[in-house]
Amino acid sequence: MSEIHADHFARQYPSKYSPEEHKYMPATSTLFAFVGGVFASLSSVGAKLAVVSGEETASASVSMAVQQALSGASAGTVAVVSRALLVAFVGACNFLMWLFFTKALRYGDSTARVMMVQTVSNFAATALLGVRLFGDALSLRWWCGASLIAVGLVFLQTEEKAVGYVSEASDGSAETQTDKRDSKKTS
Repeated sequence: MSEIHADHFARQYPSKYSPEEHKYMPATSTLFAFVGGVFASLSSVGAKLAVVSGEETASASVSMAVQQALSGASAGTVAVVSRALLVAFVGACNFLMWLFFTKALRYGDSTARVMMVQTVSNFAATALLGVRLFGDALSLRWWCGASLIAVGLVFLQTEEKAVGYVSEASDGSAETQTDKRDSKKTS
């Protein structure tokens, strides 16, 4: 069995507090946050499909696919298997949403920015999927609410303050930093 060496572990899992090993990647962070928002939206769509019944809904398509796969199965079996598949879909989408959200937080430099991108992409994807799959009408109230949330997230982003941290300098003294470019040494 091979041993795990500290330098191998540091290369494989770089820390965001060691800039020489890990650089912030805002474009990657934004992409991960956007994809996480889309998976959050897909999760809510899957949950709606799992609880809505009726022949004119998109869940009927899932039931028809299951019925074709399980030819000769009773209607009750088809309904149970269809809902189980949709619940599994919801779980997978939630897992992927959290995976991409944590990746976005890891590579991003601002939690508020990651939350803003993920929330806006979630709203946009939910609106598009709701209109396309369920025939939802987006009222003026929905647009006003979504706009207020987006404006609030922008205010959150601009009001973020720098938080300092203390690290050990190369000469053994304590070093306080509030920004990567600004540091002060203390003895």
